Amino acid sequence: MTQKIVGSKRQLTTLLLIVFFGFLGISMPYLIFPALFLNPEYSILPANSELLSQALLLGTTLAVYPLGQFFGSPILGGLSDDYGRKWLLVGSLLMAACCNLLTGLALHWHWLWLVIASRFFAGLMEGNISIARAMAADIKSISKHETFGKINAVASVAFLVGPIMGGLLADNKVFAGATSATPFYAMSVLFFSLSLASVFLFIDSSAREFKDEKVSIWSRINLFNRLFNLFKDKQLKSLLIVSSFFALAIDVFYEFAPVYLTAKWMFGPADLILYNSLLCVALAVGNGWLAPFSSTRFLARRGIIVSTGGFALLLLGIVLTNQTLMMMGLFTLCGLVIGLGWTLITVKISDAVPDTIQGEMMGVQMSLRFLGDALICILGGLLLLVSPKLILFLAACISAATMIYYIFHKD
Repeated sequence: MTQKIVGSKRQLTTLLLIVFFGFLGISMPYLIFPALFLNPEYSILPANSELLSQALLLGTTLAVYPLGQFFGSPILGGLSDDYGRKWLLVGSLLMAACCNLLTGLALHWHWLWLVIASRFFAGLMEGNISIARAMAADIKSISKHETFGKINAVASVAFLVGPIMGGLLADNKVFAGATSATPFYAMSVLFFSLSLASVFLFIDSSAREFKDEKVSIWSRINLFNRLFNLFKDKQLKSLLIVSSFFALAIDVFYEFAPVYLTAKWMFGPADLILYNSLLCVALAVGNGWLAPFSSTRFLARRGIIVSTGGFALLLLGIVLTNQTLMMMGLFTLCGLVIGLGWTLITVKISDAVPDTIQGEMMGVQMSLRFLGDALICILGGLLLLVSPKLILFLAACISAATMIYYIFHKD
């Protein structure tokens, strides 16, 4: 194995750690924040707070993190195209460490405004995931199907580990003296350590070939103008629409499948952990193995059509089945098709643009997904007033519409 390949694999390993901890930051509060707003024993709100205000503040606190990533991903990714990946990544990791430390202190002091502000800026800095994805695209000695597949796979594992890690670190029955702030202190230490590791493990940014003309900082911050310019490319527009709506169907499924399981099957916490484990393992296999394997067997376009259409059918099956074993099997298959489709779409988007805007493009793709995630967090309570079953049916319709749109918009 040549020194270049060894260096590329070492760099990819570090990128996988960055993505893992980034998505850990998204998923970790899922078991922490509900108790802080809804359980009087842990609440940071006044005792006489109304249920509606509790729900709205919970939704807002959960939503500001992906909202920060919505703004941060394309801006940080674009700046890395202009000024190099390495030091921008190191700086954003250090800032993410500071933001998580602030969240921990805010929870300790019961300062809700600082909790919300620090979560927003943590999301803004953890837009560095787009830089990590762009750096993966820069690795030419490893195929994009493998690099993006592994990145998406570790993100799936993070969604499994994050809530469990957050719940354990916040439980003083497990760790003496632990509080709801402890997980955020731990994340701060991890991000700080990761920033130091990045200094030594990544190739110096001066080795990159910079663009002859850099985009101004103001142009980078003017996100909507940048999106408008990118959408002028018809092929890119088509791929981003497919990516965004498939991601929306996926995230509706992520957010409300546990609610559906609880409502229909009366699942408890242990049952939901089993469901989540099956789904995340299947996602990791779909991203990390099935997508690279399929890329050598058939065209990516066919895989995307099969994935989006298959996901719609599987969701309908979940809604219609009355057998627990069948339902769990369908959930596992959902993980496989999601992993396959998302990785293939990501590679198509990366291949559709030159290397000089990989950071911006990876940021835009993730940004549009984070925007959908933020909207789901805010509107989730309203959707539940309809029916968890209808929510999954809506996700199936979105995925089916995505497939039909892609069929009629050729690459």
